[in-house]
Amino acid sequence: MEKSLIVIGAGPAGIEAALTAARAAARVTLIHEGPLGGRSTYASLLPSKVWLNAARPDIAPAAVQQRLQHVTAAWVDVQTRLLDDAGVTRVQGRARIAGPGMVEVDGQSKPLGADAVILASGSEPTFKAELKPDGKHVIAPRLLGKLGSLPKRVVVIGGGATGCETAYLFNTLGSAVTWLPGRSGVLAEFPRGAADTLSAALAARGVNIVGGVYATNIERSEPSATVVSDAGEQYEADLVFVATGRRADLAAQGLDALGLDLPPTLDPYGQAAPGLYLIGDATGEPFLANRALAQAYIAARHALGLPVAPYNPDTLVHAVYSQPEVAQVGRVDGAGIRCQEVPLDLALKAHLQDPAGRFALCWDTAGHITGGWVAGAHAADTLAPVVTAIATGGTLEQLGATWPANPTLGELASIAARTALSAG
Repeated sequence: MEKSLIVIGAGPAGIEAALTAARAAARVTLIHEGPLGGRSTYASLLPSKVWLNAARPDIAPAAVQQRLQHVTAAWVDVQTRLLDDAGVTRVQGRARIAGPGMVEVDGQSKPLGADAVILASGSEPTFKAELKPDGKHVIAPRLLGKLGSLPKRVVVIGGGATGCETAYLFNTLGSAVTWLPGRSGVLAEFPRGAADTLSAALAARGVNIVGGVYATNIERSEPSATVVSDAGEQYEADLVFVATGRRADLAAQGLDALGLDLPPTLDPYGQAAPGLYLIGDATGEPFLANRALAQAYIAARHALGLPVAPYNPDTLVHAVYSQPEVAQVGRVDGAGIRCQEVPLDLALKAHLQDPAGRFALCWDTAGHITGGWVAGAHAADTLAPVVTAIATGGTLEQLGATWPANPTLGELASIAARTALSAG
């Protein structure tokens, strides 16, 4: 008997869930209020990555905007084709859960029903009232895609991945950058070795990193804005970029109709109640696209009763696409965890591009690989062998016995494993 599924939200998570279910012969309805691709495509991930890939001092913002429009249109075309080919029915409108397996859609005369509902409503940025963007001298990630000119002076507020990438971006574009990462510092969720490597590299490039303080207010006047810190220091800029966090977008989704708390408790497959799943940014931090895709695949298959392993956060790579890149995966500290650091220049490939940086491989008392981190060129890609080792229960000895293609950065995991084994 054919099963039916409703997916609410058409960002990366919603589209992946719809495709996974449709390819498994389910009848799928994808409901989305905004354009296909969601906020990730139009307001956050895609615009920032286009800017990062185009960044150079002589770039014209108009050229980047043109490139952004081209990439966005091409990516939406791909997603549209995949959904159409899979037979997914798309419904435009605001959706609200009305009860178990029931979804109301604005403009529809009666609720839609399905065997299961997957909620992929995404997230929204959070700002203190004093730091709220105005779209002119104070902007946020969602406004980066509309940047019309290059500012001479920029203040970046926020020490997470977005703050890191933005500080690097404007420095590369030739702006004088002052970065206020906040009291928690740069990349508080990353190992200090990785975060410190990135901080040192950006400082060497001329980024003024002001630690130990946080922004309390932005005074706005023509033709600039002034950021005021809790220490009373003032930083004048032509543009202030605020990246202080996000939160799951759940308030208007109708979860109260099922008597669920916000945020709801989820099982390892993303199920909040029988037949109701939450995936992607709707599940809270960390707000990562690869996490959203993994949760979408798992939830869709579980909803259809198909075999699938539960979500494993230890195999999720967290990446920052600055230069140097920074990435981590799995468990890299804690009781019983040991780590071996090696310089990137132990791999010949590093000398063919940029030899600066560090690689760390971590394992537990039984010798099983638990995680790793990289600060350097192509950091996220370099962790691929570590992800595989974690997922398969690989050991230090097994990883050390592998010999990837030479020259590649993938060799570093094996090199680190053999270094650790030789050191006892």
